[in-house]
Order: sequence, then structure tokens, then C-alpha cells
Amino acid sequence: MPPPIKVYFHGTGGSTPFNFRNMPCISLKYEQYLIQFDFGEYCQYGLLRGGIHPFRSITYILLTHFHADHVGGLPGFLHTYSLISNQRRLTIVGPAGLRGFINGILGLFGIENLVHRINLIEIDSERIEYTRVVEEKNFEIYAFRTEHGVPSIGYIFAEKNWKKFNEEKAKKLGIPPGPIRGRLINGQEIKIHGKTIKPEQVVDIIKGRKIIYTGDTKITPSIIKYYEGADLLIHDATYLKAKHQKYADERGHSTIEDICEIAKKMSVKTLALVHLSPRYQKELEEIKDLINEFMGNKTKIIIPDDGDIIVL
Repeated sequence: MPPPIKVYFHGTGGSTPFNFRNMPCISLKYEQYLIQFDFGEYCQYGLLRGGIHPFRSITYILLTHFHADHVGGLPGFLHTYSLISNQRRLTIVGPAGLRGFINGILGLFGIENLVHRINLIEIDSERIEYTRVVEEKNFEIYAFRTEHGVPSIGYIFAEKNWKKFNEEKAKKLGIPPGPIRGRLINGQEIKIHGKTIKPEQVVDIIKGRKIIYTGDTKITPSIIKYYEGADLLIHDATYLKAKHQKYADERGHSTIEDICEIAKKMSVKTLALVHLSPRYQKELEEIKDLINEFMGNKTKIIIPDDGDIIVL
């Protein structure tokens, strides 16, 4: 069976900490892998409090852009990494400017020794709209261009499909235990009792899960297409459309109403709204009432708090 996917919301705020939410920092734990979306201030403490050990995991840090609220925790984390004897390489993915940004941190903090322990993947989002950046045995990660007024990218964690041998169907077809079943799982036909058995007769396909993290972005048709059927969409929801549509347009952000409506149309299973403007601190209950109006039979909409965990 597929392993659980745990999503930790260490930081769900944005811009400033005046709404008492930490800066953007969301972790995805899958098998021995840690997929880290952005690395805002306080992120290192969030990992420790969540019982997540980045230096014991195969860790990918996925940066959406270089605004301070999304990367402010990275220098301290890299300093800690420089003190760890573990030689496991760290992979950091980000938009154009990543190499200069990381090399600047290493130089300013006197931790140039990390240069050979960090694998950097820089995505030119002006030239590349969509690309695979990571491939592992059971999942892939894709980067896609977002619209925030600076080089910026979002990420898709795409689990590969799983195969499950159907014992009940096998018994009905008279297929005995043993290596013959392995051949079916591996996609080979078999012959038994004079009959040809095809893999699809006894092997069920469990569809892989899809998790999307957008970082800060406007909503555009070129981005929306990636949301179709997502199990979890973690999306910028900085402004209320009814009050601050102008700010959303000028500053490259999404509105709560727009993304709720789109998630429902794109059959997103769970939409997590993050990066809400600190100005709405006293209006949170009203916003929760608002999003209830967009709930559909297939779409659940939440505003996670710092420290929340979702298990898929």
C-alpha cells in the first residue's frame, strides 16, 4: 500500500509576523524524504518542534522566490548544516538567481565549505514554463512558472501510481501464490490452466497523489491548468477580492474568493489557504464563513494554523 504523506504547516503567514503567524514554511514528509516548500523565518525551529530531522532525511528545499518572508530562515539553517558531520548532500531548487543567492549566503556567513555539499537546481522561469526537477523511485517533482512580478515558480509533488495485486480476483482465476504473481505485477501475461491471464485482470492501479504549492502568485489560465484533481492545493490567498482586488493585481497575489471558486471548478480535493494578509487578523471568522459558501461535494477548504498537520 502507498505510504502516508504528512504535510506540516510550520508557517502559514506572509509579509510580516504581525498576525502572529510564522513566515512561509511547509514540509512534506514521504518515506525517507523531506520536501521543504520555502524557508521563512523560524522554519528551522518548526522542523525541530515537528520532530522532523532534515539531516537524517533525503532533503529537497524548494524555493518559490527570494522575497525575505519566504527565505529568511535559510541562512541559519545552512549554518547549522555546516556544523553537521553528516555528508548527505542537500538539494535546493529555485528560480533564476538561486546560485548567486546561495553563494552570497555561504560567503557572508563564512560557510563556503558547503559549496560541495549542496546541489543547486536553478530554473529560468522566463524561458521554461514547466519542467521536471526531481525524479525518485516513487515520486516526481515539477516546477511551473508563477506570476508575482519577480522570477517565481510553484511546485507539484506527483506520486507515481502504485500496483496492488488483487487476491480475490486471483483466487477466482485459480492463480496460485508464487513467482507467477510477480510476473503479473511486472506487466507480463501468464498462461495457466490453458488460459491467458493479463496483468490488468488481477492488478489494481492505485492512482498517485498530487500536492501543489504555489508560493505567491496571481491566478492566470496558464497556472490553473495544473490544479486539476489535486489532492491538496496549498495556495496564496493574500487578499479579499471584495476589499483589495487592486492590491492583488498590483502586487502579484491571489484573492480568497477567486482561488476558492477555481479550486471547486478544478475538482481539488482539499484547498489550504495560506499567506493571508495580516490586515485580516480580526476578520478570520468572517473569512471562514465566506469560504463555506464555496465548499463543494468534492472540495474541502481550510485555513491551516501554524503547527497543523495533514495526513494523506
